[in-house]
Amino acid sequence: MSAIPPAALVVARRVAIVVVLMVVLWQPGFGTRASSTRSSDVDVLVVVDRTRSMAALDYQGRPRIDGVERDLTDLAAALPGSRFALLTFGGDATLELPYTSDTATFTTAVDTLRLEGPFDGTGSRVDRPLGLMKSVLERAEAQHPDRRQVVVLVSDGENTDDGEQQSFAELDDLVGGGVVLGYGTSDGAKMPAAQDLSDEEGYVYDQATGEDAISRIDEDNLQTIADQLGVDYVHRTEPGGMTAIADGFEASYAQDGSGDAPAKHDLTWLFGLLLLALVLVELRSWWRALWTSHHALQAAPEPAEELVSR
Repeated sequence: MSAIPPAALVVARRVAIVVVLMVVLWQPGFGTRASSTRSSDVDVLVVVDRTRSMAALDYQGRPRIDGVERDLTDLAAALPGSRFALLTFGGDATLELPYTSDTATFTTAVDTLRLEGPFDGTGSRVDRPLGLMKSVLERAEAQHPDRRQVVVLVSDGENTDDGEQQSFAELDDLVGGGVVLGYGTSDGAKMPAAQDLSDEEGYVYDQATGEDAISRIDEDNLQTIADQLGVDYVHRTEPGGMTAIADGFEASYAQDGSGDAPAKHDLTWLFGLLLLALVLVELRSWWRALWTSHHALQAAPEPAEELVSR
């Protein structure tokens, strides 16, 4: 049996290096294993009601929107590494901030929220952002299918526009957790008319009665929306507790089985070791060739008397 020529071994080794390198880049693996979801794997779509009713003075005597801003800032701090997007709705729905992992940018966007004027729009409807929410969630899922989509809906649940409210159940398959946060009281409160929410310009009045308008939370509506989304409803009356709400997102993953993200048993390290061995053999071959050629170039010169006789 004839021996394999050295040149053929060199070619085979170099081909093997290229093949193994491609396998390493492919990151091979087999099966699946449980992999806990981290906050850095989460996309949080925050949907904020900016109708005038969110100015009602029944959040510890202050406008409801003050409690919203404090809570959303705390939520961002409780989910480090998450991506946040901010969508607001009133007379229409607007994506104020696309998904970003820059918490400072998100909190700045929250702090600079401006409510609608007393007579802007055609009445409030909590389902007004539904179409835009679906579009944002579908786009995020298509671009990052490995990330969890969380929705945080912030409102007092009050509808002043006629018509039947659309169901949020159509978002259920897109939502992997979240919460509906409700602000306001059943007794309700007046709403400052000034843009800066001071009482210098009096209060919003009811055009039908001529008296100060009173806005009241609709907790039944908010609970219905939460049920349709498959998330919890929480009535917010004071600061604090947002860390527990953020922890609840992970609990919801575990409950529906989505908390264990599929992850292959990685074999990249094994092929990496093989690649290292092949490269070391190749380097050894190069070194030996370099050493041999170096000594060949330094061969002893012919004796001087022999050169003279020539």
